[in-house]
Amino acid sequence: MIHTATPGPSLSSTPVDWKTRLAWLGVFWLAFGLRLYRLGAESLWYDETVSALLARKSLAAMWAHTARDIHPPLYYGLLHGWQALAGSSEFSLAFFSLAFGLLGVALVGYLGRRLFGLSVGLLAAGLMAVNPLSIWYGQEVRMYTLGVFLLLLALKFMLDFWARGDWRSLLGYTLTAIALLWTLYYTAFALLALNLAMILGLGLRARSRLGPWLLAQVAVLLGYGPWIPHALRQALNPPVPPWRTPLPLPQLLMRAGMEGATALLLGQSVRAENWWILGTLALGVALLAFRAPTSRTCRLPNPWAAGLLWVALLGPILLILLLSWLVTPLYHVRYLNLYSGPFPILLAAGLISLARQGVGLGTGGTDRKARQPSASMQAADAQGRGFSQTFGFFLAGLLLFLFLSASAISLKHYHTQRFTYEAADDLRGAVTTIYRHLGPRDAVLIHAGYLYPAFVIYWPDAIGWMGRLSEYPPGQVGQGPVVVQTGFVDGDPDIGWGDLESDFYAMSRAETEARLTQLFQGHNTVWLLRGYDTVNDPQGVIRGWLEAHGQLIYDQVFPGLTYVRVQGWRTAPIRKGRPLWPPRHPQEVPFQDGITWLGFDMAPDPPQAGQPLRLTLYWRARKQPSRSYKAFVHWLGPGWQLLAQDDEIPGYGALPTDGWQPGQVVESNFVLFPPAELPAGTFLATGFYDPTTTQRLSLSQGGDVAILWGTPSN
Repeated sequence: MIHTATPGPSLSSTPVDWKTRLAWLGVFWLAFGLRLYRLGAESLWYDETVSALLARKSLAAMWAHTARDIHPPLYYGLLHGWQALAGSSEFSLAFFSLAFGLLGVALVGYLGRRLFGLSVGLLAAGLMAVNPLSIWYGQEVRMYTLGVFLLLLALKFMLDFWARGDWRSLLGYTLTAIALLWTLYYTAFALLALNLAMILGLGLRARSRLGPWLLAQVAVLLGYGPWIPHALRQALNPPVPPWRTPLPLPQLLMRAGMEGATALLLGQSVRAENWWILGTLALGVALLAFRAPTSRTCRLPNPWAAGLLWVALLGPILLILLLSWLVTPLYHVRYLNLYSGPFPILLAAGLISLARQGVGLGTGGTDRKARQPSASMQAADAQGRGFSQTFGFFLAGLLLFLFLSASAISLKHYHTQRFTYEAADDLRGAVTTIYRHLGPRDAVLIHAGYLYPAFVIYWPDAIGWMGRLSEYPPGQVGQGPVVVQTGFVDGDPDIGWGDLESDFYAMSRAETEARLTQLFQGHNTVWLLRGYDTVNDPQGVIRGWLEAHGQLIYDQVFPGLTYVRVQGWRTAPIRKGRPLWPPRHPQEVPFQDGITWLGFDMAPDPPQAGQPLRLTLYWRARKQPSRSYKAFVHWLGPGWQLLAQDDEIPGYGALPTDGWQPGQVVESNFVLFPPAELPAGTFLATGFYDPTTTQRLSLSQGGDVAILWGTPSN
C-alpha cells in the first residue's frame, strides 16, 4: 500500500541568501561557458553523423532504422524535433546535448544539497561544471548527456519515494525509467543496480513500500514493451561485427580501473597511464562521503546515502565487466560517463567531510542525531581534534586545488592537443576533399560501407546513387556522384540479420573482387573514403585489390580516432591504359612538346552560376614531353577577367607530363567554384605552363590557350 508520509523540511523552504544565489548562478554560467566554447567547431565523428542522419528521417523511418541499429529511438526522435526548430548545423545539434548537460549540473547540485547540505551541493555542481568528461560529452551529438540527466532524475524520484512513499514519486520514477530504456540500452545496467539497492533498503527499512516498488518495475517493463523484441534481438544476436577484443579478467579489471579512475576526474583527453594515480586519489577522497553527515532534508542517513550513490556509480560498471568476462565484450570507457553523475557529489562530500572533520575516522549520520562527545572526552581530545581539523582543512584545500588544476590541463588538451586516438575524426574534411576533387565520371567507394552517414551529412549537393557494392552497377543514376558502400568481406552471412536495408552486410571475396572490377571499368577515378575498414575487411582484401589493379594518384590522412583516409585510385591500369570512352566533348588540339588535347567531360553541362563545375580533360602524348607542366582551366569573363580557376600537375601531381609515354592517354580532373552571379559572355579556357618560369606552352597553330566552352567576347 502506498501512503503519504508527513513531509519534513524541504529544500524550497530553506532560506537562501543573495550570496548563495550568486554562487549558484556563477556555477551555472561557468558550466554553460565551458560547454559553449568551440561548440560545433570540430567535425562530427561517425557516431555523431548517425545521430544527425537519423534526426533528418521521418519518425516512421527513424523507428525502422533504429530497430536495425544499436540504440533505441527516443534520443533521435527528440533530436528530430530540436533540429526542426534550431537547424542542422554542428553547433545547433551539439547544443541539444549541451542543454541536457546543464540540466545534469543542476541535478547534481540539487542532489548534493539534498543529501549532504548546501556546501556539498554547491561544490558538487562546481565540480560537475568543470569536469572534463562531462564537458566532452556535453559537446557531442549523442544521447549520453540525456542519459546522465535521466539517471540523476530517476535517483531523485527514488529518494522521494524512500522519504515519502507517495504515488507521485513512484510515477515520476516509472516514467523516467521508461525514458531511460528508450534512450540507451546500457541504462538497463544502472536501473538493475539501483533496483537491487532499493529492494534491499526497502526490505530492511520500509517493507510496506516494497510491493508498490516492484509493481512500478512491472509498469516500466510494460512501457518498454514495444521495444523489447528489438532489444532482445540486439542482445542475443547483434547485427554488427564484433569490434571489441575480449580480455582476460585481470587485464580487463586493470584497464577499467585505470581508465575509470582517470576518466571520472579528468575525462578522456589525458592518458590514463599518466594520471590514474590522481584519479584513484579522488576516488579515495570520495569514499570519505560515507562519514559525511546527511542534511536535515535527507530521510536517508549514512551509510545508506553514500552507498546508494556508489551503487549508482559503480554498480552498472561492475555488471558490464562481469558480462564482458563471462559472455561478450561490452566494456568501453565512454559508458562510464553515463553513470558518472554521482561522482562529483561523492567527491564534494568527501572533501567537505575532510575539511570539517579532519583526518580522523569520524562518524556519519544526520545533523539531527549527530553524536556529542562527553565533557571529559572533550577536554582530553580538544588539542588533538583541533590539529586534525586544521590539517584536514588544509589537505582538503590542497586536494581541491590539485583536482581543479588537473582538470584545467585536461580541458586544455581537449581543445588544443587532444590525443589522436580519442579525437573526433575529421569526416567533414575528408568528404570536403572528395567534393573538391571528384570528376564527372568518377565514383566514390566508402570502405567500410556503414560510414556513409558522414558522406550524406557533409556532401552539399545531390547524390546520384548510393548503394551496396553487391548492388553495383545501378540501374539508374540521377544528378550527382555514384557512391558505393563495401560490406564485410567473407563475413558471417547473418550480419545485419540478412536485412537488405541494414547498414551491415556480408560479401564474399570473389564477389567483392568481381564488383570492384566492374566499378573500375565504369569510372575514371574511384575515390576511396576509408574508415573503420579493418572491422569490415580484417584481411585487407579490398586494399590489396586496389593496390594491385589501380594507380594511386591521391592520398591524404585525416587525424582522429581511426585516421580516416581519402585516396584517389585511377582506374586506367585495369583498362590497359585505354580511355574509358570518347570524351563527351571531343577535340583535337595539338600543343607543342608532343601533347594533344583530346577533349573533356563536364558536369553540369552546360555550366551553371554558383555551382561547382567538374571537368575531366583528356590528352594524348605524341612523344614524351620534355618537362613537367601544370595544366590549367580558367573560367573567364569579358575582357578575359578571371572568375575561377584550377591549376595542377595532372593527376594531382601523380601524372607529370614529362613521364607520359608516346601514345599514352591521360585524364585529369579540375573543379572550379564560380561566383553566384556570372556576367554575360563567360567562357572556359585551358592550357599548360611551366611552373618554374610561368611560361605558357604554345599551341602548334599559335596562341597559348584552347577554348573549352563559350566564346571570348574580345
